[in-house]
Amino acid sequence: MAKAVNPRKKALPAPLSIRLYAPGMTPLLRAGAGGLAASLRAILGSASPAAPWPSPVRLGPGTATVEREAIHLDWGGKAPEATLRALFGASFQVKQGFIDLPGTRSPGAPEPPPELAAALHDALKVTFLQHGKSTQGGARRRVTFEVDARPVIVESQGYDSFVHQTAWQSVLEALEAGATSLASWAYPGAAERHIGVRVTKVEYTAAEALCACFALVGCVSYKLPQLRGGAFVALAPTNLVRFAELRPGPTPKRLRDVAVAGASDAVLAAQLVMAQEAGKKRLGAVLGTTEAVALRQMPWNAQQKIRGAVVRQDAVREEVLDRYEAAAAALPHTLRVRKPEGKATGEASYFIATSALRAFITENLAASRPWYADFATATTAEGRFIHDYRDRDNLGALLWHERKGLIAMHPYLGEAEQWLVQSVHLALRSRFKSIYSDTKESAPATRSNRLKGERERLRLSFAGAKTPEQVRAALADLWSRAGTNRELQEHWRDILPLLGPERWRAARDLALVALASYQGKGGEAAELEDADEAAGASEPS
Repeated sequence: MAKAVNPRKKALPAPLSIRLYAPGMTPLLRAGAGGLAASLRAILGSASPAAPWPSPVRLGPGTATVEREAIHLDWGGKAPEATLRALFGASFQVKQGFIDLPGTRSPGAPEPPPELAAALHDALKVTFLQHGKSTQGGARRRVTFEVDARPVIVESQGYDSFVHQTAWQSVLEALEAGATSLASWAYPGAAERHIGVRVTKVEYTAAEALCACFALVGCVSYKLPQLRGGAFVALAPTNLVRFAELRPGPTPKRLRDVAVAGASDAVLAAQLVMAQEAGKKRLGAVLGTTEAVALRQMPWNAQQKIRGAVVRQDAVREEVLDRYEAAAAALPHTLRVRKPEGKATGEASYFIATSALRAFITENLAASRPWYADFATATTAEGRFIHDYRDRDNLGALLWHERKGLIAMHPYLGEAEQWLVQSVHLALRSRFKSIYSDTKESAPATRSNRLKGERERLRLSFAGAKTPEQVRAALADLWSRAGTNRELQEHWRDILPLLGPERWRAARDLALVALASYQGKGGEAAELEDADEAAGASEPS
């Protein structure tokens, strides 16, 4: 006699498959699928170090299998809760009060030092975990380390737990009900547009919800010190198996690399590290769309940091990464000690100084423009001109040591562009040498004022040019005052098209690049080179 079936007993959900190119899989959700694959690789490496990748990964009663374009979860004949609990418990952890994501580290790699763990933790706080409800607070953690042989103490708010650790419940809800809602911790910037109008509500299927939860692992989070915000990069894979192997690469390994100068800097920084491991020519077979989102506090929303910029790259371009690598090497982020405010404690902290010039160059590179485009008009968020050297009393953003960054980018100019820059350099050398000779017997202050005054006159002449005629007049004035110019004599036919109606803005930008990158010789260099301390190389305001 057949056994009666209990009508109240729920049927087990079918195995869940996450497909990389399923409808609705945005770059962030595909990055989440990559984060899930990376987490599964970390779990496999911890449980079975000798097992080849990819192999089926045991998760409680269930298993997960990673393929090139899909991930399959089997519940092992049990309720999905047990499998999901095991998956989330191993993937989202808190150690010593700081968030720990095993999928962002290579299996067997040591845990980051406390100061780096604190910085990575803080980067997540200004991107995915901004809202107070997304975390359960713990004790404040104090970390001591050294910057330039000086002891530095940094405090960070530790956590007892965070929302991702129990987010398996939302995935379970989607498995049972067909859809679920997630807050902004899963998809920063995604929100219900009109309260009460269901069609504008953000809802997820079970596969999408699982990817959204693991976006914390698949994305790389950075700090944006100059904007007091953060940025995250969604790395959308084309090959989940290979991506899981490469994902630990972009995780910052040095404290200064936790910061970026902007969204474009974040995109290229993450791509470059992956390219260095996979090979620049082969990275396109692993990584598809890369999307960076900069989050900052806006005047109309003081409670949360919201999307201030989005930069998307649909393909990895080797020549762009080459240029970015040169700019990043010449303009690195630096750790600086913040002087203690009170004399009683004497405890110093640190901040990461980023380069406005690096932000400018990377924005152009990411947008497929010449790296110097709009150098004459570009400003920082606080209105400082990129082409002007910073002083306490002006609106310049450029620091003297950043001249090396401009020089490092000269090889990436076209031939005619290089000749224009070199002709301006020769003219500047002649002008400054003449001024130095005229004031050799004068007081040092007099000579310094003459040299700086000439530099400022030329800067205003180039930056203030608003027509092709004015650009030509400014260059002709410099060349005529300087006398014989070898570069101009030999290559004037090549330089001439830059002064026409179609490219005069490029000529203006290049003239200012030449002025800003000019390296003096002998006595004139001593008069022109201001120390960074005097130029106001301080922490972000």
